[in-house]
Amino acid sequence: MSQEHSGGMSATSVILIVLACVGVGVLVCAGVIVVCLVAITALGTSANATFGTVGSRIGGPELQPEDAAQTFAHDLCAGLTQTTWDRTSADFQNRHRKVGGPDQSKFFADFLQEHPQLRNPSDIEVDTQSFNLSQASVQATITPRSGEKIILNLKLTKEMGTWKVSDLSVSEEKKDKGDGAKKQAPRKDGGKDKG
Repeated sequence: MSQEHSGGMSATSVILIVLACVGVGVLVCAGVIVVCLVAITALGTSANATFGTVGSRIGGPELQPEDAAQTFAHDLCAGLTQTTWDRTSADFQNRHRKVGGPDQSKFFADFLQEHPQLRNPSDIEVDTQSFNLSQASVQATITPRSGEKIILNLKLTKEMGTWKVSDLSVSEEKKDKGDGAKKQAPRKDGGKDKG
């Protein structure tokens, strides 16, 4: 006993101290790793919100206005006038606001009355015509059940990180390039198919 008290610590005490130090070191390292993972996740979420995910960047930014235009055209053709109104820019809403009207989406109800062929089409195809960071021109080709094509020209503006429709117009209906009616017009004068 006199050796333990006079000589210092026993081997068991040294082992316990070393194990305690290792345990504290493991806890500190684990804490640092958890803090780093939380910070990396937070930075990644912040970067995704600001710049978009890597997946959306691979396809290119052209897809973003097309997606907004596709959703807008589907909502409009389905007769969802309030949802369609909500997808328009503040400038569009200021220009087309009905004075004293409680239903601001009446603009699109009137628009669909002027263009009834837009309702419930068999197909909607969207193609970006021009695009930059804050504005885009998109053409939606709407095919009613009768088969003719209607062109819905959309201008989009980026507001608060979201693409909104800032202007729209309907172009004249056009026949499909492979449509028989278009091919028959030249044949009437001297076509080979006459009888």
